[in-house]
Amino acid sequence: MSEETKTTTKSQPKPIKIEDGVSIKVKSGFYGVLCYKNPRSQETFVWEHIGDVQFMSMSDLKTIKAQDVGYFKNQWLVIVGVAEDSDCKAKPADIYKALAIDIYYKNFIDPTTFDEACSWTEAEIAEKVATLSDGARQNLVVALNGFIKDGTLDSRKKIKAFEKALDCELQVND
Repeated sequence: MSEETKTTTKSQPKPIKIEDGVSIKVKSGFYGVLCYKNPRSQETFVWEHIGDVQFMSMSDLKTIKAQDVGYFKNQWLVIVGVAEDSDCKAKPADIYKALAIDIYYKNFIDPTTFDEACSWTEAEIAEKVATLSDGARQNLVVALNGFIKDGTLDSRKKIKAFEKALDCELQVND
């Protein structure tokens, strides 16, 4: 084995094993009511609002991925971590990796912090919006319309920059 291969092998951390029964805190990243019914257990999970948290097993998350990966592709479900009473020390990044969905959260911006978008410069708007998934873009449009309505976002230049980056018209107050 070459010296380069040894170094590469040593630097890669061993993935954390997460048992199917581990309880995972899962937050809604969807504006509106989000529901999921596990076809195996018949258990139904409902998040009434964006940011609401439900506890799901790792097995439930595997079933969602197998049944409809769109929950992850669109970033409707956000892993917060494991339950406090769990012996498992996995972090959200470990859970995404174990589910093989980490690619969908590479440039993730938590929709519950979209109010920070109002402080982005015009250049940042173009750059950050370009990295968002389609679902995240839709959520951002809903959030921005709310921010325009309540006066949080009132800069015409920024609104125009968001419209250009998102390729849509936002609901401007006149």
